Amino acid sequence: MVKSTFYIWLCAVLMMNSMVYSVIKVSFTMNQKYIIDNFCVNKDKPMMNCDGKCYLATKLKEEQERQENKTAISFSQDFGIYIQQQSLTYLHPTNSIEQVAHTSFYQDWFGQTESKEIDHPPQV
Repeated sequence: MVKSTFYIWLCAVLMMNSMVYSVIKVSFTMNQKYIIDNFCVNKDKPMMNCDGKCYLATKLKEEQERQENKTAISFSQDFGIYIQQQSLTYLHPTNSIEQVAHTSFYQDWFGQTESKEIDHPPQV
């Protein structure tokens, strides 16, 4: 029950993240009268037929800039971590993978089962 609730919640969060523009447009449509009365810059000019679209354009532009900033920051952080890890690998070659002693039980097990004789079928 807990897992399924978590998965449903996770799917909803991921879908909401990708549907931000749709949510803004639906919210605008539902509150259009209120937006026209309180936020519309062109309500003095009825010939423009703005109907609050100036406010919608402003909100969509803000969201687009926020998404671009978030992507740029995320990329720069990830790229910075990648560069840092690469430089640490080259600065300290003693910690490389080739020089670490392997302690796998499987390597020893496969070595013991190796047979040097050729198995022949039984004689009748």
